[in-house]
Amino acid sequence: MSKKVENLLRDICFRIKVKGREVLKEFPITPAQFDLMQKLYFAGEQTMTELSRMLGIAKSTTTGLVSRLENEGFVERKRRKNDKRIIIVVLTKKGEYVIDKVIFKRIEFVEEVLKDFDNNSKEVLVSLLEKLNNSVKRRGG
Repeated sequence: MSKKVENLLRDICFRIKVKGREVLKEFPITPAQFDLMQKLYFAGEQTMTELSRMLGIAKSTTTGLVSRLENEGFVERKRRKNDKRIIIVVLTKKGEYVIDKVIFKRIEFVEEVLKDFDNNSKEVLVSLLEKLNNSVKRRGG
């Protein structure tokens, strides 16, 4: 049962991700750069070390991603107000626009898929997903 649930969740998440990433064709952004931008969007400003840890990649790789995104105006580096020695990476309005557009595309796709469900089924689905999400969070996932 667990194997089936994991497989279904992975497949669903992958298909939604792919649909949303169709938007990236409009921008000079790689999937790796998008992942970095998405981390900033949801977690807020981060240091290079924090970003590297979140993404599970080397700091040198993170630096390259940030540099290219900064050159395109999607992120910027700033000094922390309380400690000028620390450089943070911040998503710009242009970067936020890209993430918002991808999320909107994902939501549109999910809405289209949910047309196959009656209202009761949608409510049951949401309830079960919330229960699953809470259980995952409790276990540190």
